[in-house]
Amino acid sequence: MSFVRQYRRFLRVRFEDDGGDAVDAFDVRPTTHTRRVMADHSLAFRPGTAGFSIYSRNNPDAADPLIGPISDRTRLSFGLRITDPQFYDRYHPDLTPARRQILLENLGSTGAIQASGALSAIATVGQSELVQSGPASDFPVAIDLTAGSPDRLHVRDRFDNTLLAEQRFTAPPGTVFRLGADLSSLQHPAVRLTTPVAGALDQIVYADDEISSSGAGMILDLWWEQRQDAVPSPNGALFTASFRARTS
Repeated sequence: MSFVRQYRRFLRVRFEDDGGDAVDAFDVRPTTHTRRVMADHSLAFRPGTAGFSIYSRNNPDAADPLIGPISDRTRLSFGLRITDPQFYDRYHPDLTPARRQILLENLGSTGAIQASGALSAIATVGQSELVQSGPASDFPVAIDLTAGSPDRLHVRDRFDNTLLAEQRFTAPPGTVFRLGADLSSLQHPAVRLTTPVAGALDQIVYADDEISSSGAGMILDLWWEQRQDAVPSPNGALFTASFRARTS
């Protein structure tokens, strides 16, 4: 008896400019974590021009045709290498402060999963999407000591400010204290770092060993918590990253 598999488009991502024209400037690669998740849920990644699609596998002869349905909050992460060396000459945003990456994701301002739409806080990708990436086990942190004398680092949820972890330290004399924060126990890589002293530190970071070592200029996190067949048929859920073109 043969086992028949069919593929149905689940999610798709399109890269474009603010005029709606395709931007074909990225090499998108799923992380090792994501490849495991896709295998668990019978998902297939397919790159395309100016974007990519993810397909779900189905067995049409089964009582429930969907293989490996998603039933709780699930993250799919991708590193985006920029293949156009003039990308930032053509499009915003500026990567300031220095050594920042762009984090694209389908989460709203409260952390709720968005089922379609923009992968940025506003219509086009901007400064609010900038994060610093680094290794989870030894994340580099620079704390401004001119703002006060903090004695601990707080790791907080980006959306509700919940304290997720704390790291105590004794700062030496000087204006800046640099330490390697251990963020390896966190459930999700994107968090907010602060200290109890206002102004000493407040930044969004992305702690992931693979992403930080890959040279990815952008990071994309797609979140989902429903069955894959809950999306519109046949095209699936559509997400868009739109980049504002620079004027000449």
